[in-house]
Amino acid sequence: MERFIAIDSGKFATKVAEYNVMTDSVKRYSIRTKMSEGNFLDDALEKSTYIVEIDGEVYKVGNGARGSGVELTTDKKTDTHRMCVLTVLAMFASSSEVDTINVAVGLPTEEWANAVKRAEFKNFILPDGEVSVKIKKDSVSEPVVKKFKIGRKYVFPESIGALFCDELYDEIEPTTITGVIDIGNLNLNATYWQGTELVQDKSVTEELGGAILIQELSQALEDKICPCDEMVTANILKSEDKKLPAGFGITNEQVEQSAVIVKDILKKHAQEVRRFCDKKKWPLSVMRVVAIGGTSKDIEAELKEAFSNITVLSTPEYCNVNGFLRILCAQDPSLGVEISLSGKPKDASKDNGAEKTSKEDDKKDSKLKAS
Repeated sequence: MERFIAIDSGKFATKVAEYNVMTDSVKRYSIRTKMSEGNFLDDALEKSTYIVEIDGEVYKVGNGARGSGVELTTDKKTDTHRMCVLTVLAMFASSSEVDTINVAVGLPTEEWANAVKRAEFKNFILPDGEVSVKIKKDSVSEPVVKKFKIGRKYVFPESIGALFCDELYDEIEPTTITGVIDIGNLNLNATYWQGTELVQDKSVTEELGGAILIQELSQALEDKICPCDEMVTANILKSEDKKLPAGFGITNEQVEQSAVIVKDILKKHAQEVRRFCDKKKWPLSVMRVVAIGGTSKDIEAELKEAFSNITVLSTPEYCNVNGFLRILCAQDPSLGVEISLSGKPKDASKDNGAEKTSKEDDKKDSKLKAS
């Protein structure tokens, strides 16, 4: 079977989206970007955790793997990223035949802009020839061997996915100026786009993602209230009230004090994001600015204070992989349709029940193919 899979290989999570040709639908999934030594005898696998054998070595991949995950560096040409990518491909591959899987992956924009680094990453992360992965998907299942070949390979700049999500896709024209604030676990990619062309001189990649925010917040809470590890801090960011939990070892006054500390740290982080855009001289008052990446949702209110015209896109953690998938599928003439990211089949010849002109079709097709 021929498959179409896009992967956003993040420092915290590896997100994947597959377009199923048979059902004309999109499936999304994610696993933690973690890898440690594994054993097929393991009968207590955690949720979203897999035992895999790749290149003769056995690993535990996903949420239950030991350790803190990949190193916090911008480099994605690491064994952990590679094993997570091959694991998610094996998850979707058939066990009864050798699939051909067309794959798109992302790379931070500064890395992507270097043609040599882009080629090295593609060749490292997506091997040639037949790939064999023995995989155990849960505690009670027997391991199975999945064999597949990687067909077309693409590496896209992280944050371009936002331009091809449903909320922006129909509005992007060749002269449209869009700023995308992509805040992942490690990196901030602040990218400037004219149409779907990256303006490299006005774009920047900085280590200003969620992991840095959590470290700063944990330290501030420890300095002023009590020791607070990064798991507790991460949960605070996901909560509605964004403060330390009450009813344990701190006073109600300290709980309320923590809310002030959290707000101050988040506000400073959002202002730092804005500072990088100002440094690149973005004309913020006359351009569209959107935010994606899991951390953008955690600091949405603060981003809206720092940027008067910013919009955090829906399901921001999947925006990149959704957009990658739409571009990937457009490269294959055999599909013949513009895929729907909503999960509902979309007839390429119609838009909201109205017939589209051939001119409109050609413009949309050229936008996808040019990316």
